[in-house]
Amino acid sequence: MARTPESAAVDFAESSLFTGRFSILALAACGVGFSLSGRLPAAIFSLAAAAVAAAARLWARHVLDGVNAALQAERNCVFPGEPCPLRVTLDNPKWLPLVWLTVRFPLEPGGALRPEHRWETVELPEGGVQKPYYEKNVSFLLGHQRMSYTSRLQAEHRGLLSFDRIRLLSGDGLCLCVREKEIPLPRPVTLAVFPRLVPVSTRWFLRNSWELETGARGFQDDRTVIRNVRAYQPGDNARSLNFRLMARGQGAMVNIYEKISPRRAAFLLDGASFAGLPPEDFESALEILGSLAAQLMEEEVAVSLLISRPAGRLEQFAACRDRRQLPAVLTLLAAADTAVSITADEILPRLRTLSGAFLICGDVRRLDAGTCALLERHRVPLLAWGEQSHPLLRVLDLNAFRAGGGL
Repeated sequence: MARTPESAAVDFAESSLFTGRFSILALAACGVGFSLSGRLPAAIFSLAAAAVAAAARLWARHVLDGVNAALQAERNCVFPGEPCPLRVTLDNPKWLPLVWLTVRFPLEPGGALRPEHRWETVELPEGGVQKPYYEKNVSFLLGHQRMSYTSRLQAEHRGLLSFDRIRLLSGDGLCLCVREKEIPLPRPVTLAVFPRLVPVSTRWFLRNSWELETGARGFQDDRTVIRNVRAYQPGDNARSLNFRLMARGQGAMVNIYEKISPRRAAFLLDGASFAGLPPEDFESALEILGSLAAQLMEEEVAVSLLISRPAGRLEQFAACRDRRQLPAVLTLLAAADTAVSITADEILPRLRTLSGAFLICGDVRRLDAGTCALLERHRVPLLAWGEQSHPLLRVLDLNAFRAGGGL
């Protein structure tokens, strides 16, 4: 349930009826007046109320002074549907306690991450716009106390989030005054939700990459390299029988040959070409692309990825030569957006050092003419979303790379 409290607009909020400056002065003046007129009970009540109001105001003003916060993720990279626990540590180094405390995270409803349990949301001004925050009430924090707790989040869909600060909300014990403060984190935390992996087929890709690199025809066994032998099974090719072992009386044995495969493959992603398509098409394309990269890596193919520069990030290229480096490629896909096109100046330096390149695009008509001319010169095929054609380049349907898609 979304709500917009008064404290969402300012860092300090007070009850104007009781803890405002004029209210405190009025109560104090009434107490003095009652004492001068001999009305002692009314004077005691007015002065006590003024003291409580002043104490509440002073307490709330300084309740968050010196409070530190730290955030630690048990897992920085997750797939949709997986849990993502966050460890929150709060430290109050002063004597003044925090009788109540609310922690606010900048997580948009419907975003890449959501809390496992339903939290309240609040709209807070940030950069001239109202930004939604999830908020969670935690137990009180005494003076000179450090507290840690785990917020359990659930990965919903692809995305990249970075936390460099969190917001804390607290006040006096009677909740008459409230103060909100942004606490910078000593170590920013970046969380990546990778695209969902789907079954894909790399047979066409392997065949096409091998033809580009060596001029060979087809994806086949290398008959010059025997990797292993095994016992003959019905249905095995008779030409693979090892006649030397048979002549030695070791029975019918079949040669297992080394597979011919490309050494590397490069993907180029033009995000802006998906701008005119439904957002779910872009997400599906990233799922296929991420799955192709993961599958090729399992087949010992070095994979590299160049994307159009995402907003606010410097990285746009990553390479993967083994399983440990695959998260770098998937993290780029988590950060990909449709705001910027990939340019020929970004592609050209990579084409000089990479082979077996493929451009992933949405609508081929949205590609820059200079980029198309460069791709045509280097014979880079397009893997587009849906059946399309281009006057200069070879175009294939990206959906056909799904398992059972025909490629």
